[in-house]
Amino acid sequence: MPTLKFEFWVDAPIEEVWDFHSSARALELLTPPGRRLEPLVESLDVVDGALHVFRFRERGWTGVWKARISNVRPPHRFVDTAEHSPFAHWQHVHEFVALEGRTLVRDTVTYQPPFGVLGWLADQLFIRRDIERLFAYRREATQAALQRRT
Repeated sequence: MPTLKFEFWVDAPIEEVWDFHSSARALELLTPPGRRLEPLVESLDVVDGALHVFRFRERGWTGVWKARISNVRPPHRFVDTAEHSPFAHWQHVHEFVALEGRTLVRDTVTYQPPFGVLGWLADQLFIRRDIERLFAYRREATQAALQRRT
């Protein structure tokens, strides 16, 4: 299964970064233009065992994404694992590391496209690049929301 890692620094304390990434507000800010993510559950609390359910719309395609939250260790990490999504497997580990008032944000995504060999080909042609663009957008959105202005 492919695994992608993304890291970047935010000039903000770990508690602020945790509060941002574990909030429903962040989902709006971390979702790129052209994509839509609509919560279908009342609570999006980041607690062990929570099930986050969303309707997503992208490129004219609509679907439902169900993600189970686990391994919650505030303010350092949590994991969301898709129980239902367009992927055969999707796990996203969110990690936050404090260093001298700054925070390293590390996202590790392990995924498996659907449809066997066709999914592998789609991954090579566009899925991986789409995931990389998504996490580049998330980096920019996080930094814009939290970066200290000097």
